[in-house]
Amino acid sequence: MQQYDVIIIGGGPAGLKCALELSRSDLSVLLLEKEKGFGDKVCAGGLTIKDLHLLDLPRKLLQQSIKHASIHSRKRSSHTHTHTPFLFTINRLDMGKYQRNLLEGTRVEVRTECQVTGIDQGKIILVDGQSIGYKYLVGADGYASIVRRYLKLKVKKRLIGYQYNIPHNSVNPELAVFMDARRFGAWYAWNFPHSANIAVGCCCDPGKIDHLNVRDNFMAWLREKEIDPGSAKLISYPIGCDYQGYHFDNIFLAGEAAGLASWFTGEGIYQSLVSGQEIARKIMDPQYDPVMLNQVLKYNQTLERILRLLLFAGPLKGLLQEFLLYLMNRKRIREKIKAGFS
Repeated sequence: MQQYDVIIIGGGPAGLKCALELSRSDLSVLLLEKEKGFGDKVCAGGLTIKDLHLLDLPRKLLQQSIKHASIHSRKRSSHTHTHTPFLFTINRLDMGKYQRNLLEGTRVEVRTECQVTGIDQGKIILVDGQSIGYKYLVGADGYASIVRRYLKLKVKKRLIGYQYNIPHNSVNPELAVFMDARRFGAWYAWNFPHSANIAVGCCCDPGKIDHLNVRDNFMAWLREKEIDPGSAKLISYPIGCDYQGYHFDNIFLAGEAAGLASWFTGEGIYQSLVSGQEIARKIMDPQYDPVMLNQVLKYNQTLERILRLLLFAGPLKGLLQEFLLYLMNRKRIREKIKAGFS
């Protein structure tokens, strides 16, 4: 039986970042990806300045550089304009290909179209029946993580996203977020500009609100805003946000497998990159203090407190959303929001 120091299951942002960090060590590392390519996931595809610091992406891969953002409730709007871009959009396949290419010439072995069907003590089992041994196992395999299931961690919180990718060319791209408690409960809808299309979507927790009603409300909201999806296909996808830990003896969970996406906003790329990096450093040095991951957890907890306040407000959540917009129009609050992106 083949044996590796570290096996990483999943070739998304978390798994690839973890592999890149480990490539600088003397450890033997195997990364397994069940698909042919890397990073093909439905999402709005937004990157903040924090993401760019971790990825060091070539600017040519970025589709839009956003300097304008707005948040809307039923009665109010809050606008942010900056001199330099604070948000960027990217094609997830381009990002995955770039991350994968960084592993060329390293000691990390990468296998694609390689599905893990079972996990046992100290070994994984592939779809062809082959067993491979590990000293450390990293589950970076997304929402439906086989590693998370092996650890018997149930998913109690999750988001369902609905999105159209509508052909559109934006000269002055603006990120727009729309809060409407009548239609989306405590969650929201968005317009996210890319180079040749705009991602228009919404999300909700189906455990807190009927997601089929939200889907119907989303369609009504599109008509109200006079947004015509044309021949674009409505895409539905889950988002893992039920965090119950990342370190379980010699097994680690990263990104959505750990439930590190925000339960409120659904954002998860930065959380994935940080967790992949911090897990690698923890493997290389068991005494390592994962400061950046702790900051991510604190950030998620802050957003969750806001969400729980909205959920607790019940029929008054619309009034609370109006109050939040009022606060966002205060200069001091806007500056804190900008700082959160950067």
